[in-house]
Amino acid sequence: MITEIIKKISSNDANKLIFTLFCLLIATDLSIFLNIPILREVLGVVFFTTVPGFLILSLLPLHKIKFLKKIVLTFALSIAFLMFFGLGLNFLYLVNIKPFTLVPLLVSLNLIILALMLISFKKNKNLTFDQLFNWEMNLENKSISLAIFPILLPILAIIGTFLMNKMEYNFIILVMLFLIPIYVACLLIFKNKAHHSTYPLAIWLISLALLLLNGLTSNHIFGIDVHHEYAVFNITFSQAFWDVVTNASNAYYLCTSITILPTIYAVLSNINGEYIFKTIYAFIGSLVPLVAYLTFNKYFKKDKAFLAALLIVFQNFFILSLGCTRQLVALLFFFLAVFILFDKEISDKSRKILLIISVWAMIISHYSTAYVALTLLLPIILLPFLKSLVPYLKNLKNKKINFQNFDVIVLIFAFMVVWYGVFAGIQLAAGSGSMEQISSSTASGITADSRDASVLAIFGIGVKSLPNLMSIIANDLVFFAIFLGLLGITLKFKYYRKKMDFGFILGIYLFILLLIMFIIVPMVSKLYGAPRIFLQSLIFLAPAFIIGLDEVAKLLRKVNLSYVLIFVLLVSLFSCSTYLQYYFYGTPYSPHYDSNGKLRGEYFIYDQEIMGAQWLNNSKIDQKIYTDGIGHQRLMLGGIQFNNISQQLFLDNKTIPHGYIYEWNVNIKKGIVYTQLEEEENITNFRNLFIGKFIIYDNGYSRIWD
Repeated sequence: MITEIIKKISSNDANKLIFTLFCLLIATDLSIFLNIPILREVLGVVFFTTVPGFLILSLLPLHKIKFLKKIVLTFALSIAFLMFFGLGLNFLYLVNIKPFTLVPLLVSLNLIILALMLISFKKNKNLTFDQLFNWEMNLENKSISLAIFPILLPILAIIGTFLMNKMEYNFIILVMLFLIPIYVACLLIFKNKAHHSTYPLAIWLISLALLLLNGLTSNHIFGIDVHHEYAVFNITFSQAFWDVVTNASNAYYLCTSITILPTIYAVLSNINGEYIFKTIYAFIGSLVPLVAYLTFNKYFKKDKAFLAALLIVFQNFFILSLGCTRQLVALLFFFLAVFILFDKEISDKSRKILLIISVWAMIISHYSTAYVALTLLLPIILLPFLKSLVPYLKNLKNKKINFQNFDVIVLIFAFMVVWYGVFAGIQLAAGSGSMEQISSSTASGITADSRDASVLAIFGIGVKSLPNLMSIIANDLVFFAIFLGLLGITLKFKYYRKKMDFGFILGIYLFILLLIMFIIVPMVSKLYGAPRIFLQSLIFLAPAFIIGLDEVAKLLRKVNLSYVLIFVLLVSLFSCSTYLQYYFYGTPYSPHYDSNGKLRGEYFIYDQEIMGAQWLNNSKIDQKIYTDGIGHQRLMLGGIQFNNISQQLFLDNKTIPHGYIYEWNVNIKKGIVYTQLEEEENITNFRNLFIGKFIIYDNGYSRIWD
């Protein structure tokens, strides 16, 4: 009997695959239920980040698309699946059974995955492994070492951050940072020796290394917004339920990317919540430039597509993006939507399905990213309709209006009505509030205060030092190259129209207009952040950067010069984004490898700082806790609710009759307080605030006054 079953299973590749996945499911379940160390962490993450997406993908007629595209779509669809599955599970059980406890979560996941396996088997039973994966591995006498080397970079990031955290030994981190531009140079010099898989592998591993560098610095989460994100995750995780009613006024809480998604990972894998935000989100973020590379590879050769993707990776906001994980997830789905729109290997039916999933996932991940993305994507999606209006309005013979993609638009808007109308009304209100601020600020006139500091820096306003000036120059040169690319596309429109989709060119123009608006219109850059919008725009503008420098090389009649120009600008940008120019100048600045760096003081969180916050929390205090513009991060990690914390003490500089004052490392050891983020003052200016108060706790890194 067993022999017959084995023969039947081995009869075709689809049987073998489904049986293998079933065995993996059983192994994953056992490792989770028995809490087997390492296996639970690895399988709990790997299985549920790959298999659901692969099964969904297998249901679509996408067998002809290349292996790498399938891999990226597999990961992205799995992440989207977990968020939507979590939403459905949450409202299926309601509060009668806590949905995000182990048994209901794992049982429900098993049922869904088994159902997907059955449907996939019936649909694909006649397909071979080659058809399912479309795997090609022909080295073609190419060098394998160029593909293997970047594996070293994430390893160096892990070792380097560990040594820096424990011993303040920065050599390994610096070696990694120096190796990245050296490796890129080698890849360009020996491009004829490089296998075609080298470029996507390199872009992924460089991205992962830089994200891990940021994420693994300190034993705790690292950044600004991420502390609020971690707090809402803790609420969902502790309640084992996404309580949208109680938290309806919290826009952060309504982002499923930082509530439901990490909760599912935490329950399944038993990984500490902070390390989910440090490592799993680093992997998710590393997919963003990879999706960009796949998009660019449609219009450029692999080496130029690689360089265009590096422009994204070398952005300071991307390197620090684990400080805003909800946007990182939303950015993945925005980039994915752009890739899907313009990839010709995907059939029209599959394109629509994947596009809807991507946009929906983006909407529930981060509201402001979705607002910007939809504003720019909708005209591109509606392009067939808009084109058909031209002959109609001109009263030409061909008056037929093309309603292509209207079904996509209807489903997107229907979802938005449900999402914002039923669940996330506060997110819509936040968007409306921002528009009101912009309107009132515009009416009041243009002032420097209404601009983000990074926008002012473009014009050289607010330069603080020579390294700061170098950073401004590097970024301005990148902007100038993009402008040259736009000019080249405009002057040679017919030429580039043959090379690029009209919709993609339209996206370039739309994002340029958006960036101009960010500069001109008051408060826009301040509310959203110029680095944030620029990173989002690079899915369209990075090709313009390459085109701009290509056009310069053509003008000088030296075609290969473009590689040199691109490389020099990218390395300059990389140096500035990783603060190496400060290091060479002798000014401690980096949060990652300078123990006395200014940013390290702001971002790095010591265990003792958390211990002080935990002590205060365990004391069951019933009064307000006062701290400076950064100290609240430490208090929140110590378990103190944000509504019990005030950051106005040093900003208002007024004494308080009752309450506690929490001081953290920089306050104590450097005598500095942050009245607001990035605004320092000497603590001696605030001695009056401590009159009549006495120290009730002090561990050297945190101090509490009563």
